[in-house]
Amino acid sequence: MSKRELVSRRRIGAGPTRRDFMRTAAGIAAGAAVGGLALPAVVRAEDKIEGELLVETFGGEYSDAVQKYVVAPFEAKYPVKVKLANFGSSSEQLAKIQAGNARVDVSWFGDSRVYLAIKSSAILPLRLENIPNFGQQHEKFQHPAYEVGDGRNYSSAMVWGDRAIAYNSDKIATRPVSWDALLDPQWKGRVALKGSSSAMVQIGALMTGQDFNAIKDLDAIEKKLKALKPNLLKYWGSGSELTQLFATGEVWIADFWRGRVNKLKEDGTPMGYVVPKEGAPSWVDCVVVPRTCANRRAAEAFIDMSLDPEVQKNFVTKGINYAPSNVHTQLSDAERERLGAWPAIFDSAVFVDAAYQATHIDEWNQMANRVKA
Repeated sequence: MSKRELVSRRRIGAGPTRRDFMRTAAGIAAGAAVGGLALPAVVRAEDKIEGELLVETFGGEYSDAVQKYVVAPFEAKYPVKVKLANFGSSSEQLAKIQAGNARVDVSWFGDSRVYLAIKSSAILPLRLENIPNFGQQHEKFQHPAYEVGDGRNYSSAMVWGDRAIAYNSDKIATRPVSWDALLDPQWKGRVALKGSSSAMVQIGALMTGQDFNAIKDLDAIEKKLKALKPNLLKYWGSGSELTQLFATGEVWIADFWRGRVNKLKEDGTPMGYVVPKEGAPSWVDCVVVPRTCANRRAAEAFIDMSLDPEVQKNFVTKGINYAPSNVHTQLSDAERERLGAWPAIFDSAVFVDAAYQATHIDEWNQMANRVKA
């Protein structure tokens, strides 16, 4: 009986002991060596969840939450030492990952950068058999519009949210119901708008009754954004910048993120938040495995931990005020209301079609420059 036949019969039968397996594997390897064949190692070190893991994420309170509510339970479960580092923006991180000059095992990304990372082969596809919690995410994160649609998954979702109307409820007593509220002459000099070209196009599309993933009339968007200019105090660039502008009372109304508004409320600023009748753009904080990963199995275990419903509950209720991606995360009604985590909001969320955006971003940049000029 050949060694190959022996292995086949043992697989069909009751299953070998570990000693039998190792003896057989050694015999096969020896025979292969004699025959000049190259076979992969039977026991791969990669299957072990151990060693060191280099993780990079957003800074500030976000990084603190990752350390407390993801890294800590992960290190408690596995013999892995996590080294957590921060980056400034998804754009900066994308450039670093694309360059491929530094080891990064796990990285956070904004959803709009995932498509570009895939197209440049900067990240690896996820091996879902090693991430059982992946299937507990909302369907929109299992088949996301911001990936390439090649039948593989390259990212998981940590948290998600929307960018809707934030307003100072002391200065603006009537709850806005439409994006047209930004055009109200009462708020002249008290309005801010996110200044990236894609963000401007999204709001302009909603204000003109268009789908920002299938724009029919870019000229109408440009005209609407120019009509908004007299009301603008400024185009905001970072969440910390707009938080400060609301806290000091310089800005009364703007497009902003729900979690930042919740933090302003906690700190005593009178704030309201509303998704207007036209809808609001949605976004996702994604987690990926860069091609420079040197501990892929531990990286996948880390992503699985980040998707655990208890980990996600702690992350969103004690750390970052956004909605969890895992639909089995147990939240109270009050928590769902604060985080925007009702199932109906999941179902109505509209995420950026990254391929469409990449195709049109140059003309959007040109339009945004004309509006700002």
